[in-house]
Amino acid sequence: MKIFKRSAVFILGFFLVAGVAFAQGQQMMQQQTAQPDSISDKELKKFATANQKMQKVRGDIQKKMMSEVKAALEDKEMDEQRFQQIMMSKRNKKADSINVTPKEEQTIKEIQPKLMKVQQGAQQQMMSVIQESGLNPQRFQVIMRAVQSNPEVMKRFQKITQDTMKKK
Repeated sequence: MKIFKRSAVFILGFFLVAGVAFAQGQQMMQQQTAQPDSISDKELKKFATANQKMQKVRGDIQKKMMSEVKAALEDKEMDEQRFQQIMMSKRNKKADSINVTPKEEQTIKEIQPKLMKVQQGAQQQMMSVIQESGLNPQRFQVIMRAVQSNPEVMKRFQKITQDTMKKK
């Protein structure tokens, strides 16, 4: 079961990151990383709020994807562990290749559209969360990169997050 959860997280993460990155990749590559002083505390608060809501969305989507996989595999002759093994092999080209039977390949082909539908819904939900927070997706990405790469911005973000948690 732990392998299933890790794999589901990996699969979900891959779909979410790939979808958002593909849709906005070209535009984002042209933008420079924001300077620490160009990100206001107000923007960081909006980012923190959106980030907290997105964590809940990610958890809900992970559960939904796991549920979809379980339901799809119930009437197939493939267990969850084998499904993860095949999916991990497909996602990681550096991993050892595994033999996949035609029946298993068909099962994967039947499940993938369901997972893509969940992934598309997740992207829409995340875009809504970002926009409801008062940021646009491009600015959200700039702030996220700054939080991840700039210690000063990270420190400010952590303080805002801690202050928000104390108020609850």
